[in-house]
Amino acid sequence: MIEEATLAILAGGASQRMGRPKHLLPTRRGTVVEHLVDTLAPFFRETLLVGKGDLQPPGGVRWVEDARPERSPLVGIHTALHAMGTPAAVVIACDMPFVLPDVARALLVRAPGFDAVVPKVGGFYEPLLAVYRRSCLVAIDEALEAGVFRIASIYPNLRVREVSEQVLREVDPDLVSLTNLNTPKELPLLARL
Repeated sequence: MIEEATLAILAGGASQRMGRPKHLLPTRRGTVVEHLVDTLAPFFRETLLVGKGDLQPPGGVRWVEDARPERSPLVGIHTALHAMGTPAAVVIACDMPFVLPDVARALLVRAPGFDAVVPKVGGFYEPLLAVYRRSCLVAIDEALEAGVFRIASIYPNLRVREVSEQVLREVDPDLVSLTNLNTPKELPLLARL
């Protein structure tokens, strides 16, 4: 069990390309959010579902409404860090239903001494499958007040530990954890759940 961490599932996006709320996409055993909770929540002290509106979280999950009006994953991270009852959160976008518990654990074990732990694959950060601590809040507040909503914009102001593709492949050989669902053409992937 990852007792000193929170699982924060972000579900506040507009889902414009998908055309419907991603957190409610159906799997064989419920919604995408229910699948994430079933798969990952048992390993965390608490689980938060963060977003706008009444998201109707599964049992045992606390819904936290975005603290700011802007629709941005950075706002969701900001909200989660304020709401969590642990020192760190593994933040996951609700459109990433294939995240493996071993990947979350691999990120968390690298967190001591850092504000954030972020995978970097193919030269790009994966900021919505990452660990963030409350110490990130100053940089996030500064970015939001300046109207900057890109998550990676805060990294220069933080102690960030990058996790390489090679390290991720040790626990997730096919990098299925990084699969996200953005458009209806990706919906057939849900048949694997």
